[in-house]
Amino acid sequence: MRDDTPADRPLRLADAVAIAFPLGGMTVAGLRRERDAGRLVVERIAGKEFVTLAAIDDMRTKCRDERKAPPSTSVK
Repeated sequence: MRDDTPADRPLRLADAVAIAFPLGGMTVAGLRRERDAGRLVVERIAGKEFVTLAAIDDMRTKCRDERKAPPSTSVK
């Protein structure tokens, strides 16, 4: 796994962003938006939010843009 961090280790959102998206492109606010949209499982422990790298991988799967077949364009 990235950074040798176990996939099931709970991480604070900022730490998870730094490990899972080392080149940027995602922020803590972005993870919260994904949480609110129901695509990211977040654990709340003692009022703090934690996420695992496995949960981020699941979120990425849910966010994939599956291309649909183009509609038929045949003309009559």
